Amino acid sequence: LPAEVGSWEAVAGALERKLKEARALTPGRESEYRKRFRQGATVVPRVLFVVEPVAPGPLGLKSGTVIIRSIRSANEKRPWKDLDSLEGVVESEFVYRLLLGEHVLPYRTLPPAKVLVPWYNRELLHGGNPFMDLYPALSKWWRRAEEVWNTHRSTDRMTLIERLDYHRGLTDQFPLQPVHVVYAKAGMHVVAARIEDRRHVVDHKLYWATPSSPEEAFYLCGILNAAELTRQARPLMSYGKDERDVDKHIWRLPIPEFDPAVALHAEIAALAAEVEKEVRALPLDETQSFVTLRRQIRRFLEENPAAQKIEKRVAQLLK
Repeated sequence: LPAEVGSWEAVAGALERKLKEARALTPGRESEYRKRFRQGATVVPRVLFVVEPVAPGPLGLKSGTVIIRSIRSANEKRPWKDLDSLEGVVESEFVYRLLLGEHVLPYRTLPPAKVLVPWYNRELLHGGNPFMDLYPALSKWWRRAEEVWNTHRSTDRMTLIERLDYHRGLTDQFPLQPVHVVYAKAGMHVVAARIEDRRHVVDHKLYWATPSSPEEAFYLCGILNAAELTRQARPLMSYGKDERDVDKHIWRLPIPEFDPAVALHAEIAALAAEVEKEVRALPLDETQSFVTLRRQIRRFLEENPAAQKIEKRVAQLLK
């Protein structure tokens, strides 16, 4: 444009119009992985769930318990940002590791957050559940959190446990599995990683699936982290201010389920295992923003021979 601000008459001449035909995808070509990947849990408001450990005093703590307090963030919204942090003792078995969108880099993850999850005997406990009283420390924290929620929830009529488990985003993750493949819900580039941890849960900014084998996990990571996948998926995604909504749009591409008998699938999996090992060995400054770290890894992949072989194989797969 000739200037940052101008009249319509001043800028109209700089616009170029091109007509293109809309192309409908064949209905039967959608990937089966669309059904297998699920969105994580709506862990909000975070002041009531996301926590950090606090060092005990000189007298120590009862075995099996931990002191925790709310982690605060500049991204909190009112009224939650104006409230005091919660702090107290809970039984340590209810503190899990929490994977957020910003924790996922190509082929690796940053240290997760910690989250309080009242999961017991195949269900999420709430303040009125009689099993809650088996754990007096958890009971004290949770009933206090429910009071805060009920006081400040505005027009939201859900209970605190219903908010946390909206659309079964949390209960569907249990029983926890040792390995998941996750990818970020939004971003300019699709980014994915394997999670090897039985004590983790996934936030709603991520989609997750349980692979049927280690090879399938590598196969998915290789495809999802390929620049070719992002290139082909971009026309299918809605666009926001700073990023694209990935969601499940990528599964509108014909990505076949992993079959170890197919040489192309097995080759992508083997190459991705090699690339993951190299990416996890990269000396990254994890105090930098996740956006910067993702960019650094993408630059590494652009020059990595195995990663470039994956690009060619993924292009062949998606023909």
